[in-house]
Amino acid sequence: ATALEAARGELAELRGLRSGRVRIMAFPSASPTIVPELMAEMSRRHPGVQVSFVEAEPPEAVAAVREDRADLALTFSYPGDRSDPHRESARGLEVTTIGVDPMHVVLPDAHPLAGGETVDLAGLAADAWIAGCPRCRGHLLELCDTAGFAPRIAVETDNFVAVEELVASGLGVAVLPALAIESAGERAGVAVRGTTNGDRRTLHLVTARGGRGVPAVAVAAEALTRLVARRGGTPSDTAPPRTIEGDV
Repeated sequence: ATALEAARGELAELRGLRSGRVRIMAFPSASPTIVPELMAEMSRRHPGVQVSFVEAEPPEAVAAVREDRADLALTFSYPGDRSDPHRESARGLEVTTIGVDPMHVVLPDAHPLAGGETVDLAGLAADAWIAGCPRCRGHLLELCDTAGFAPRIAVETDNFVAVEELVASGLGVAVLPALAIESAGERAGVAVRGTTNGDRRTLHLVTARGGRGVPAVAVAAEALTRLVARRGGTPSDTAPPRTIEGDV
């Protein structure tokens, strides 16, 4: 075959997604929830596309896209996060807001505040707290400060299962995103309640500028967006991809 014919063949493969690759990164609580669904869908609908996955917290995932170690990153941000990686560190990358992940209070089912549908954090000022990853811990401090108190943190762990076991054992209370609770599964002896202020974190897709022009990346991004929407977590302010030029 001539070089022109070979090029036409390669283009045809890309159009039909009979080949290609997409390197994905996502945060830990997405690993056992959204990511398996994504990889199964890609395998079923586009078996010729090679999909790889590495787990990473948002700052590392954003850096990986910038350094061309990942094509697509599923990340999250908290309101008011001063170290939000979708600001200066995402300069020159495309960031799309695709959904929200509600935050829930996790407390022993015998706790006096476990009887309602939601919990006001101010009522937990005297309780011991179990804190998560550094960014999640920072968000907890912000939430409690808004509620008028500084939490007494007894344990720090980014293991969602451990958090629920510690709560079930009566050693403290915690705030976890819905995906983390789904990851760990609800344990006996634990009550999961919403927050009275409807607290949530925001989910984003991060790609290189123009990265969605690559067919494999485009279909993976579309699938991720659809899977998040299926969970009912699509925010009203969802917008097209935007290239970060500075602070947002």
